[in-house]
Amino acid sequence: MKRLILAGIIGGVILWIWGLISWTVIPLYTPTMRNIPNEDVVVETLSEYLSIKSIYIFPGLPKEDDQYSRDRWAEKYKRGPIGMIIYNPVGADPMMLGQFLIGFIIFAIASYIAAWFLSRSTAAMTSYLSRVTYCGMLGIFISLPTHLSAWNWMGYPFDFTTAMVADVVFGWIFAGLGIAGVVKSSQ
Repeated sequence: MKRLILAGIIGGVILWIWGLISWTVIPLYTPTMRNIPNEDVVVETLSEYLSIKSIYIFPGLPKEDDQYSRDRWAEKYKRGPIGMIIYNPVGADPMMLGQFLIGFIIFAIASYIAAWFLSRSTAAMTSYLSRVTYCGMLGIFISLPTHLSAWNWMGYPFDFTTAMVADVVFGWIFAGLGIAGVVKSSQ
């Protein structure tokens, strides 16, 4: 149990540092997110009509459950534009300590779970490289139902999706370097 907790902490630290690097040092996401032209006008319009923190979609889903409403929605969807806005009407500090702390806790819990999975797999009885590879495969596994699914169903741009997948896979390979050093067949 102590080894799994240690592996979780080590993996959490590595994932946290990798996240900092992938978002601030490496230009992984920079080309995938674009500024809104005429941002002040767009934000003013959003502020006028949106007051609740939420995810807003357009075209909006039909409010009535009848064929006419569904057909109208389908026509708007085919015509475009289509999109999603993640919106918070209240500002915040862009570098909130609480977010960094919660991010680390999430990574540490995920790393603990990965270490637990690894400790119960046949990979735990093999080489260090095989254990690292196991963790990297977890990154691929995580990306399939999350980022690739969002690309498929929600229309996320492919360049953003590939950046997210690369971020997750490399993050778990790097975390695996630490986790695999702690989780061994001797448990």
